[in-house]
Amino acid sequence: MRCVPTPRPALRGVSLIFSLLALVALSLAGVALVRSVGTGTLVLGNLGFKQSATLTADTVAQEAINALRVSISDKTVSASTAGYYAMVDNGKLDITGQQLPNDTARELIIWEPLCTHVSQNRVGCKYAPKAATTSLPANWSAQYVIFRMCQSEGAINPETCAMPTTGTGGGSTKRGKLDYADYARFGSTASPYYRVIVRIQGDRNTVSYTETLVHF
Repeated sequence: MRCVPTPRPALRGVSLIFSLLALVALSLAGVALVRSVGTGTLVLGNLGFKQSATLTADTVAQEAINALRVSISDKTVSASTAGYYAMVDNGKLDITGQQLPNDTARELIIWEPLCTHVSQNRVGCKYAPKAATTSLPANWSAQYVIFRMCQSEGAINPETCAMPTTGTGGGSTKRGKLDYADYARFGSTASPYYRVIVRIQGDRNTVSYTETLVHF
């Protein structure tokens, strides 16, 4: 009796297809993981550069305060070459050029040539800062500008200058706010406040702004 072999079923390669799909999915997951780790490292690095720039700004602010105290003898008039202005409309000042980009009445600072840091639809820059002489790492830059917190140049007027309180003992309902309209709270014997703004540009074009209020 002759035995007839049973034919084997045809191989269709289904297992190979599923294996390839699984390999592609694992590859995509690996790429996503690598990109996520790289992005996290980049963010942490940028934060580190930002903190370094902010810490450096403290030294530049001290340089500006010393210049205000010693070099600028007549504080009643502006001296643009020294980065000093004896008046400012604090409500219109835009230190970055990016605040309220559609408000063309905002007053800007010339941090960069041709005001390239300014948003579109702006009229341009007005206040010229002074470059700091503090020693900085290579490729870093530092600038500062000083504003006397008065609405006009000339002699100090307690009604139009933001000045320290005289300490009458009464509590203030507007703590932390300097408002020209609240002149009744200001004393007339002290000097007005001065607003010192510092801009630091560090590695990877990291830019940091700091502001300091001082009075003498």
